[in-house]
Amino acid sequence: MNGVSHITCTEDVVLVTIRSQRGESGLIAGVFDQLAKEGIVIDMISQTVPQGSVLDISFTLYGRQMVDALRVISRVRDRYSQLQIMASAGNCKLQLYGQEMRDISGVAAGALLALVDGQVDIVMITTSEVDISLVVPASGCEKALELMEQTFGVSPRLL
Repeated sequence: MNGVSHITCTEDVVLVTIRSQRGESGLIAGVFDQLAKEGIVIDMISQTVPQGSVLDISFTLYGRQMVDALRVISRVRDRYSQLQIMASAGNCKLQLYGQEMRDISGVAAGALLALVDGQVDIVMITTSEVDISLVVPASGCEKALELMEQTFGVSPRLL
């Protein structure tokens, strides 16, 4: 019992990070509202703990929607000049899934150690009780998939 029953890989993933100098929750909600109204599909979302008035929020989207997403975010930035926007294209997302994760320890540690030992950079991590999502540069995607298959004995699927 290793906790992982499915491994999937999504290619052409863009990571966007927005840094707000004011850390307004309403501002971030407004960004996501505008993205939704434009039909931009957001996948992973990760927010940092506010550092004073600074708040970072990162999220992923499909590469084919990058230009539209940045256009939308730039419109919001016109109203809030303190926003800093960073985008990183050329990534893939590995998703490890398993109902057993809920009841065993060490699944995330196993995945992270395998990637570190294999010298694959990790760009972003999000988790739930039954899911670990890892964004890695596309240049390390094939190696990352091999490492996850070796670590968990599950053949990955490309999405």
